Amino acid sequence: MISVIIPTLNEEESIAAIIEHTTSMAADRDLLEIIVVDAGSTDGTLDVVSELSVQSFDKPEFSMKKYESLNFGFKKACADIVLFLDADTRLPHHFDLLILEKMEDSRVVGGAFEFSFENPDWKLQAFTLVNRIRYRLDKTFYGDQAIFARRSVLQAIGGVPHKLLMEAAYLCKALSKKGHLALIKSKIETSPRRFVDHGPFKVAWFDINMFIRFNLGLPVDRYAHLYWSKNLKE
Repeated sequence: MISVIIPTLNEEESIAAIIEHTTSMAADRDLLEIIVVDAGSTDGTLDVVSELSVQSFDKPEFSMKKYESLNFGFKKACADIVLFLDADTRLPHHFDLLILEKMEDSRVVGGAFEFSFENPDWKLQAFTLVNRIRYRLDKTFYGDQAIFARRSVLQAIGGVPHKLLMEAAYLCKALSKKGHLALIKSKIETSPRRFVDHGPFKVAWFDINMFIRFNLGLPVDRYAHLYWSKNLKE
């Protein structure tokens, strides 16, 4: 089995489609466990999820603490492999087989998928190219790449690091100390809504600054409130 952990907050418009797409892309949907951890939605997200064949948990205390949602879901997971999936990201065809194929190598502790935007313009295509070069060099994946890992290794490192921002990057850093991180070259498709809502160059500049601070070992949590206040859906 693969446990898919989906953190949500006000995703009423997209969550049903993402869950349906996830199950339809699996080679064997019966071996898929989907866990939705909601951080206090004020729309109908939980009502929508309650009508689907998934586990769901209402945890409003996790607002602006994505790592808490991921860790809570991970602790509820039953499968040997855990996949963290953003609520606006679509997985590729037979993603479960692609993950299992990578995990046949005992040296592999986790990994992620090739990044791409949904319906990108030239600016987003340029950002995508730069991002692909970056993570090929440093093996640091971000949350919108659908990071997966062995549950045993997640337990060994204490779960997702308690970081208010860039928790996925810190997770990759911790995982890489335990083994190899694999890149699956089949593409996920993630929504460009953050770039569209706030301007592609402003968002890219913020992301570059956080990336530099992360690599220099400087704190990034001080910027978390700025990030979440702009990007949490209301």
